[in-house]
Amino acid sequence: MYLWYYIHRHWRGEQSLFLSFWINFAGLRLLIWFAPLPHNLHNLIPSNPLPQAMALSLMAADLLVFIWQTVGLLRCGEKHVVNQGGMALVWGSYAAIIVAVFAVGTQWIGLYQLTLQPAQTELFTTRMDRLHASQYTLVISDDRRIMHFNGTISLGSSKALQRMLDNNPNVAQLLLQSDGGNIYEARGMAAIIMQRQLNTRAEQECSSACTIVFMAGLKRTLGQRGKLGFHGYRLDTNTFIPNVDIAEEQEKDRQYFLARQISDPFVNRIYNEAYSSIWYPDRTQLIDAGIIGPL
Repeated sequence: MYLWYYIHRHWRGEQSLFLSFWINFAGLRLLIWFAPLPHNLHNLIPSNPLPQAMALSLMAADLLVFIWQTVGLLRCGEKHVVNQGGMALVWGSYAAIIVAVFAVGTQWIGLYQLTLQPAQTELFTTRMDRLHASQYTLVISDDRRIMHFNGTISLGSSKALQRMLDNNPNVAQLLLQSDGGNIYEARGMAAIIMQRQLNTRAEQECSSACTIVFMAGLKRTLGQRGKLGFHGYRLDTNTFIPNVDIAEEQEKDRQYFLARQISDPFVNRIYNEAYSSIWYPDRTQLIDAGIIGPL
């Protein structure tokens, strides 16, 4: 009963201006602002939007409280002027009401935003992994013996190959179809192939960085329409990248090709080829160089 009496006295402007302003208006408004309503509600409901019915109920309740606060403060201000004649405190309460209107509007906008489905933000690293993975496919044959790599050798290719092989331990051959890509990923794929002693085969084009992967095969074969393309290296960017020496990178792969029993003249021809063109040696040249065996 006392609470109702207190509410009624403020509504009629019968309390002191000090009590009406600092306790009933400013104090209660600050309490509502710092309570979990609305800007802290996302801590209570972090993943799901706030039901609209709940938001409307909170807005309606806040509106009733704000009307009670404002009307009581205005009536109290009028009585203060009549009884004491000072306007300074009354004008201050009017300014506070204007500020409170904007604060209430901000709260209600926040409540409305909580009713919206939160945007599904994607981490930059996740997005880049997805974009890189979209540049190639890894498919296993029905008998689980052959794995087909088709597309650009991009960041993450070696990890994807490792996962696929871990899940398919009976794979014996990697079928390649690629126009190249990232040489570091190609080296990683080559290391996996050599470790597992897989055979490699190309029935279509296998060029540029793809040849690094192809050369890792225990047994290397080329289909009737297969072809291998070689060229010198270049940075696939116009921006200077520190600690990257093209000549040094070519020398690493030159030694790698020699270690795979490829003839020295053939390897020299590879890196004498301009990066802007691709050398497609014929089958006889590939056999003579030790890259593939005879049909």
